[in-house]
Amino acid sequence: MTTLRLRPDLEDALRSLPGVQAVSIVTTGDAMPTEVHVLASPGKPAKQIVRDVQSLAMASFDLDIDHRIVSVVQIGDAQVPDQAIAPDDPELGEDAQAGRPVIASVSMLTAQHEATASVSIGVGDDRYEGTARGSSALSGRSRLVAVATINALDELLGLPCEVESAQIVSAGTHDAALVVLSLTVPRVGQQVLTGSAAVRADPTDAIARAVLAALNRQLTS
Repeated sequence: MTTLRLRPDLEDALRSLPGVQAVSIVTTGDAMPTEVHVLASPGKPAKQIVRDVQSLAMASFDLDIDHRIVSVVQIGDAQVPDQAIAPDDPELGEDAQAGRPVIASVSMLTAQHEATASVSIGVGDDRYEGTARGSSALSGRSRLVAVATINALDELLGLPCEVESAQIVSAGTHDAALVVLSLTVPRVGQQVLTGSAAVRADPTDAIARAVLAALNRQLTS
């Protein structure tokens, strides 16, 4: 299938946003965006970049961009506490201060037909990284993020864990991430764990937080 990029005007405008380094927009044949890929520096929270993209597209082009099609990749030397804790999210701040795992960053990098999900977990001053590679198809990206999160947690968890499913589902007027994990516990056997998290701006971030929610008891016990 041919990839169409029929909005160079919008791409150029989005590149003018503070912190944005590169933009690639995939469109339908009638120039409607279906994927918006943004490469940005780590100085601003990813969800704020998504809001900036939506605001500029609406104000300058009368385009209502769905936040779910915007993928933000941040590259640079970011400090974990500043990037991991959103100022409007007191729950994450309390977790970080208590030494519990929090999501420091989530990114998705696509190249041709392959995608690489990278997740960073912050625990106090320590940082744990995990990656997962697979098809760049949109339908498989949630699972890639979940696997990358499990890989980042491997040292902290210390138990074999597999991702059975990871998806974004509609919950009334909102979207939520839902993951199902299979955890192997010695002398107990296989346990099925579920976790969920509301989608704020970035679905990939919600998937990572849902994995933490599913493993909360194992990680804090």
